[in-house]
Amino acid sequence: MGDPAGVGPEVILQALADRDRLGQVETLVFGDRGLLARLMKKLDLSPELQVHQVGRLGESAMKPGRFTMEGGQAQGAYLKAAADALEHGEIDALVTGPIHKRALVTCDMPGPGHTEWLAWRFGGRRPVMLLSGPRLKVALATTHLPLSKVAENITRAGLLEVGSIAARELRRYFFPAGPRLAVCALNPHGEVDGQVGSEEREIIAPAVEDLRRMGVDACGPFPGDAVFNKAVNAEYDAVLAMYHDQGLAPLKVLHFSEAVNVTLGLGIVRTSPDHGVAYDIAHKGVADPTSMTEALLLAVKMVERDKTA
Repeated sequence: MGDPAGVGPEVILQALADRDRLGQVETLVFGDRGLLARLMKKLDLSPELQVHQVGRLGESAMKPGRFTMEGGQAQGAYLKAAADALEHGEIDALVTGPIHKRALVTCDMPGPGHTEWLAWRFGGRRPVMLLSGPRLKVALATTHLPLSKVAENITRAGLLEVGSIAARELRRYFFPAGPRLAVCALNPHGEVDGQVGSEEREIIAPAVEDLRRMGVDACGPFPGDAVFNKAVNAEYDAVLAMYHDQGLAPLKVLHFSEAVNVTLGLGIVRTSPDHGVAYDIAHKGVADPTSMTEALLLAVKMVERDKTA
């Protein structure tokens, strides 16, 4: 369910109410039945709803638009319960509502986000964050890092690992013939004659060659201000960006309402809407449920691919 004080509960309800899109998809919401019932009445929604009750929220945690310690602990409890159900085969896929970045810290859970916690929970050494839209797919070489820490975390071995996982999973779920992967540069203009930086020459270009030797159709590094246009125009199937906002900024310009966050490399299917808790509009019925709907539909498609693989 995500943060009870954010838009997660309502976009779940709105998505589940759209049976024309979801058809016969069977869902189970890990969260608080009382809050969901209250929102259904307030927003005049009547989805087919199955709820796995996890704890019980007090009134303070149900108030929209602000983080509370109780709400943070509830977010961690929902995530743990759903992950347990996934591990035990009780559900086929995990679709997560948005959480506040303080939530996992409140629960002493590894973070700062879902991606890192799921890697810890399911034993993935290197989770890969993929943002998927109809015309653009972007994998990230690094996830939730301060910008000042990005360069030191870009390594040849790390790029080889992320690139190979992304290529394997993109082939499995999206591009059966194998993805054409465009790799971003780190520095402005991608380093020209050794100016600006040396990461392209010393790290990224050698990693691209490593990927090609492994059979991955990878090219680059391409300047970040040009590579996304190539992908949108179908010259490449996906882009490997060096850091969070390098990849998410162009993707959200193009697919703000419909992009889906996918965690690759964990041996499970996990998707989520590509937005945060949006406290400013929570519980008002104005949040766009499109990304949640797309996350549910993509999870179903990924499960079906796994069953036929």
